[in-house]
Amino acid sequence: MAFESSLPAAYIEEDSAVSVLGTEHLVALDYAEPSALMLFTSRWWRRIKTLLKLGVVVGAVAAYPVATLVSHQIDDSSISLSSQDWSAPHVGVAITKIARELEGGGWAGDVANWHPQARLTAMPAWQEATVNALADHTRLLATLSTTNDEPDADLLAASRLLRTLPNEDMRPRLTAAAKALNRYDGRVSRGLARVSDTRLALIAETEMFAKWAETSRNDLSEQINQETTGWPASKMDIRTFYASKARAHVAHEMLVAAMANEPNLEKYADVTAAMVRAEQAWLHASQQKPLIVSNQRGDGALLTNHLAGMAYHMAEARDASLAMVAALEAMPETGLHNFALVEQTSAPAP
Repeated sequence: MAFESSLPAAYIEEDSAVSVLGTEHLVALDYAEPSALMLFTSRWWRRIKTLLKLGVVVGAVAAYPVATLVSHQIDDSSISLSSQDWSAPHVGVAITKIARELEGGGWAGDVANWHPQARLTAMPAWQEATVNALADHTRLLATLSTTNDEPDADLLAASRLLRTLPNEDMRPRLTAAAKALNRYDGRVSRGLARVSDTRLALIAETEMFAKWAETSRNDLSEQINQETTGWPASKMDIRTFYASKARAHVAHEMLVAAMANEPNLEKYADVTAAMVRAEQAWLHASQQKPLIVSNQRGDGALLTNHLAGMAYHMAEARDASLAMVAALEAMPETGLHNFALVEQTSAPAP
């Protein structure tokens, strides 16, 4: 070879480097076997890998339904206003309800289509009915708290912002509504807002609650008599049930706040009894918590008809509310505490 002259003589191969081993150098392996420990470890390692792969597949498949279930958070617990001194208790109830929906599970209608909450039925119906009920209630109070024959500006703005609109993010609207309600409460505390008479406000509120009950009962009755389209209930059945439950919760909390804020009720046994009956009727309706809403026909051998049960509670709440209105109308006009009607021209607080 041409390059061999440049290598030391010791590295120049003159003969073939391949050698053949004789059989006497080979070790007999006829009886060699793998270790029992190695076989045991290998077998269990394959099983563990299979289980891990299966777990990953099952976890991926089950993660979305589990996330959907976890995101379903309906807070129907009682509202306590003792932690903050509200000049207008109904404002405290409204703001607390708004905060619960925004800071709890979040507003279901604002999430992206891929989000687990976008698959929910009950929670969106609950939230929409809640804020629409608050909008109706706030608008009523705005008309009762007039200045120069004009509804209160903050209450009127809050009622418009609380009304749900299709295809529009509700978080900014609800946040602005809470701020408007808080401004009104601050003006009441400083004597800069005109507040309606307690007795007239209670009569108007309770009449509206009775209309809510009638609307809910009619909606429930219509769904009960519909042809069955789902088992155990259709999506519309679920929406109707939770919308009724949401109105009941708002009505109950508003009644509780009104009763706690009126010290003179104890002087009128008939009125007190009527208010307690109405409060209990709305409480029973708002406490309905079926694991799965059912709208089944027949004798309910397997599943009850939750819509029929809610319709019964709505009828009870309507009758109790109307009885409360009658008791309030029969009492003396000056029987309850009358808030001072302070004109907007009052001197502002320093």
